[in-house]
Formats: sequence, structure tokens, C-alpha cells
Amino acid sequence: MTSLALMKWRVARFFKRKRLVTTKRMLVNEILLIQVISAAFIGALAVAGLYWGGQWVLQDNYSRWALQWTDELNELGSPLYLADDSEALYRLESFVNRYPEIRRVSFFDKDGAALFSVDSDDASGVVKDLPAGKLQNAIAVVGKDKPYLMESGVLDPQRFEILAPVWVESIPGDGLFAFDPNSAQSQAKTALVGFVLINLDFVLFHERLLDNIRGAIGVLVLLLVAFGVYGRYALHKALASISNLQEPIKQLAEGNLDVKFEPAEHHEISEIVEALANTASALSERDAKLLELANHDSLTGLYNRRRFVEELKKEILSVMRHGHGSALLFIDLDQFKYVNDACGHPAGDRLIRKVADELRRSVRRDDVVARFGGDEFVILVRRADMASARSTAQSILSNMRRMGHIEEGQVFHVHCSIGITMLSTGNLHYDDLINQADIACREAKSAGRNRMHFYEQSKDAEQNKSADVGWMNRLRKAIDSDGFELRFQPINNIETGETTHHEVLIRLRGDDGRLIAPDAFLPSAARFGLMTEIDFWMIRSAAMAYAEHSAPDRVLKLSINLSANAFENDDLTDFVEKTFKANNVLPTDIILEITESLAVRRPVHVEQQIAVLRQLGCQFALDDFGTGYSSFSYLQKLKFDYIKIDGSFVQDLLNNPVDQKMIRLIAEIGKEAGMRTIAEYVQNARSLERLGELGVDMAQGYFVGRPTKVPKYRTTPISLSARRRRKYYSGH
Repeated sequence: MTSLALMKWRVARFFKRKRLVTTKRMLVNEILLIQVISAAFIGALAVAGLYWGGQWVLQDNYSRWALQWTDELNELGSPLYLADDSEALYRLESFVNRYPEIRRVSFFDKDGAALFSVDSDDASGVVKDLPAGKLQNAIAVVGKDKPYLMESGVLDPQRFEILAPVWVESIPGDGLFAFDPNSAQSQAKTALVGFVLINLDFVLFHERLLDNIRGAIGVLVLLLVAFGVYGRYALHKALASISNLQEPIKQLAEGNLDVKFEPAEHHEISEIVEALANTASALSERDAKLLELANHDSLTGLYNRRRFVEELKKEILSVMRHGHGSALLFIDLDQFKYVNDACGHPAGDRLIRKVADELRRSVRRDDVVARFGGDEFVILVRRADMASARSTAQSILSNMRRMGHIEEGQVFHVHCSIGITMLSTGNLHYDDLINQADIACREAKSAGRNRMHFYEQSKDAEQNKSADVGWMNRLRKAIDSDGFELRFQPINNIETGETTHHEVLIRLRGDDGRLIAPDAFLPSAARFGLMTEIDFWMIRSAAMAYAEHSAPDRVLKLSINLSANAFENDDLTDFVEKTFKANNVLPTDIILEITESLAVRRPVHVEQQIAVLRQLGCQFALDDFGTGYSSFSYLQKLKFDYIKIDGSFVQDLLNNPVDQKMIRLIAEIGKEAGMRTIAEYVQNARSLERLGELGVDMAQGYFVGRPTKVPKYRTTPISLSARRRRKYYSGH
């Protein structure tokens, strides 16, 4: 993304966020608006109800007044039928003055002709005759329950007219004693005299009503304003607890878990505040735990690899800025797997924690100690030169030598190897520094363990690194293209001199046709994880050689040396069984050699695989005995058929009494345990004879026979004393 596009994207994002912010409504304002609108709506309904109710009341009053005035129409109409009408006119004027709503009272004869009228002060105009239609309607209401006509003006609904007929009734037969109300002669006769028209004007009344309604509306508006002001205050006060949560929740969303929440007065809000506070506290505790797990090793509490790399990067920046030196120490425990596998993983964990505590005590407070994984540790010694780095490493080695660890009644002394590289202005890439310290640690191990070694950048180191890569490519090619060859070295019985079986050895074909010994390429194969494939190649090729070179008249027994990697593969037993069946190999003719370190560790899955292979008929030999842990206590617990004494005890056998005693002790323990002993690197007849005298059963070496392309049976010359011993044992 270009800078211009990035700027446009940021501007668009800003306005989008701004638009989102501005379109959000305030809760208080919205609640207040809803309440005000609701109150205004209710008030409007009340005003409308008041108005329409007033109108209805007026109409009802008009009707009631009309009925009342109708009752007085007879008196109002008296001028039409009384002879002395002066009193009637006086009463009429009094009636008009009594009701200000009456503007005029007009009289008409029975034909509708206007006679005269009585007006109020504000009335004026000439009275006209009644229209024919209205006259007929008025005549029709004579004698009715509602003996009048009432109508309002279309343009002026506050003005009304009441038109009532005036009539007289008489009874022809009025004898006091002979009067019968049900007879036809006794029925009243009606005679129309004229009409009375009352003009009513309720404008003033109506205006007063409107004034009252306006006053009510004004009072309602004032009440609404007061309600809005008070409602806003009350809502702000009631929702203050929620408003107070806005900023803390915003900070909480931004990752600030130290936010403080104000206590709330209301129960519901208080519950929410308490829940948020508990959430923040729980998140803070969780983040602290996650940070602890992200930065520290769960077993030892030391910094882990990730956090150590961060500290190393910071120290690199400090070295760049200030120009001082620092040191990186890579520490690998020696023989830790023995403790871990012999006593179990919990014991190994306890030892790792003890080592971590010892490393903390061995360095300064400002130095950084981290567990890199397994039994590997790293230490960053700040502001140190080579002398102080050497002193720190010496202190660690000394403290580790003095440290003893007790497990299951046994005391273990676990030493360590230390690789050191210096941080300087010309060496400041953290990956390179860690790799250099690791290489120096391996150099310390190669030099004999329990020591330290400074990394030295040299052409030889680069050449060795390139050589390792070259070996990996060559081995990969050899595995894929069957580039290995087998050699067979005889193992002879010392008493009889006859060959009992052959050890299968591996060789790598070089580009020039020469064969390369395993010591040259197997270390690289182990480093690059190719040993399992080589072990399986050995098993398959040995089985094919067995099928090719075995004969009915001579038993061919082969001893195959396998690495620990082969037993760590779950497919080993199935592969052996299928391979042997495919090549008609008798498992009883196969001896599998394993190293002493694997025998001592004996993980559960390794024991299970050994048990399955024993059920097939395979025998087992313990290789290189005496060079590893040199413990005779566990030898009695292990079920092996052969013990191969390491050649380091045989090479100087004739001149070293200690080696002789060691070999005799191994031979005696082997016989007690039902195991046969084999001595390696037998180079001459005197050594062979001495081994026989020490009780060793078999011998292997150049004197017995060199490795050959096909298995060869070569009888070893035996001494006179050996012949005598053989004759003695055969006689008994």
C-alpha cells in the first residue's frame, strides 16, 4: 500500500468513526424526549378533550336551556292571547334582560307574519316574516314532547334560534260531576295563536371558554417545561451511575484493567458495577497468569526461550548504544537422561528445578537465567568481558560439581557443559549468538564434558559446518539409493577357537569407490535424525545377507548393532517380524546389540519392544559395557544373553592390572547372571590368552578376524593352556 493510499484509508476510517460517534444518541436525552413527547401527547389529548368536552357541555346546556325556556314560552307568548299585554311585555323584557345570551324575542301570528320583537342592547335589524318551510315545521311540533325548533348558524355556530308555536287548549264539556276524561267530548281542543322566535348568541360564552382553554394550555406548557427540567435533572441523577460507567468501560475496552468503578446507589446499577469490577479483576488475574506463562517456564519459574530472546535483543541494543560487552552462556546437563529414565520423569523434574535454583545462585541479580528446553539452560551475563564470563562459568561448574541429588536412596552428581560466546559490536544477531553458544557447548561435550568452551569463529568451524551439511546430503542419497555396504566380523570362542557368530558392520561407499567407516558419518546421521532409517536399512540388508549366505550344513548367526533411535520407533517390532519372514530368517540366529545407556534407561515402550523381540526368538547383547555408568548393581537386573566388554579395557590389558581386574569382575558377574562375555579389540595372541585366563568367553578383533564382505569362518589358534582347560572341562 502506497503512502497516498494509506493516508486515504486513514482519513476514510477517521470520518467513518466520527460518523459512527456523531450518530449515536444520548440515553438521557432520548428517555427525556420520550417522556416529554408522551406528556405533550397526553396534554394535547387532555386539551382536545377539554375543548370537545366543552363543546359537548355547551350543546347539552343549550338543549337544557331550550327546554327551560320552552317552559316559559307560554308566558313569553302571552302578548299573543292576553288582552292586557302591558304586564306581559314587562315580563318579557325582564326575561330578556335576565339572560344575556338572548339577543331578541320576536312574535309572529299564526300565518307567520311578524308582529313585534323585544331586543337586547346589542341586537339590531328588522324582523322578517317566517318562511313557509319553517312555518310548516313549527306548526308540526304543536303538542309534541319537544315543542320547539332549534337550529344554529352554518357560518356562526355560536348563534342559535329557538322557534316555538304558541297555542291554547280548551275542554268543551267541563261539568264537574259528569266529566269523563275518556269520552270524545272531554278531549282538549288546540288552537294555534302564533309563534315566538328566540335568537341566542353564545359568542361571549364561547370566547370565555376558549380563554379558559388557552389558559389551561399555557399552564400545561409550563407544567411540561417544569416536567422536562425536573425530568432531566432526575434522569441525570438516576442515570449518573450508568454515565459514570462510560469512561471506565472505555478504558477497560482499551486494555486498562486497573480502572476504578464508582459505587452506585441503585441496586441494579450496583450489581452491574460489581460485575464489571469482578470482570476487570478476573481479567487482570488471567492476564497476569497468561503473562507469567508466556514469559516463564512452568517447571522452574525461569524465563522461557521467547522471553530470553526478548532480553537478548534488548541487551544487543544496549551493546550497540553504549559499546560495552556481554556474554551468552549455553548450558547442557551431562548424563541427565540417565537420571530421568532410571528414576522416572518426576525425579528428572525435581533435578531440573534444583539445577535452576543453583544457576540463580551462581549469577548476579541483573543477569538473566532461562530454561531453553529439556536439560538446556542459557544465561545472559550483562556487562561482562571474557574474564568475568570465564569466572561466571567456572563458578557454575564448581557449584554443579558440589551439588548432589538424592533419588530412591541413590546420590546423583549431574555435571554440565558450558558454551560461551561474547556480545560485541561485530557480533549482534541473536540467532547467531545462540547458535554460537550452542556450538561451543557441543565442543565442550566433545572435549570430555564437565567443562566450558569459548566459541571461536574460524575457517575450520565453517568447514565443519559445511561438512555436516555435506554429510547429510550424502547420507540421504545413500539411504535412498542403497549406497551402504555390509561387512561381517567373526566372533570366536576363546576356548575352542571356533567362530560362533558374526557382527554385522556398516560401511558407506565413497564417490571414489572407497569404503568410509561408520565413525566418520554416524555422528552426522545422529545429528540430522537419520539413524532410524539407517537402522532399518541394516535390519533389512542383514536379513537379505542371512538368506544369501546361510547353508544347511553351517549355522549363520548374525549380531546387528542398533541405535537407541530404532527402539524409539513404534514400527520396529513389526518391521523386524515382517522382514525376517520375508527372508526366512530364524530369529534365534539373530543377536541385537544395544548400548549400555539405552539398557539403563529402559523406557516402558523400549521394554515392551524388547519383550516382543524376545518372544520372536531374538537374543540381546549389551554393547560397550564399562564405558557408561559402570554400575554392576543393575547388571543383575537386566536380561541379556551377551556382555561385550568395551575395547578400552582390552587395548592395554597386558600392562594394566586395573583393566585385568575389571575384566575378571565383569566375566564373573556375567557367569553368575547367566550371560556370556565378549571382549572387543583383541589384537594379539597374548591378549587372547590372557582374556581366557580372566574368564572371558569370546573375543572379537583383528587377531580373530577382520571384517569381510561375506561371512567367513576362521579358527583362532589356541594356546596349550587353553587346550588343557578345554580337555579338563570336556572330561568333567
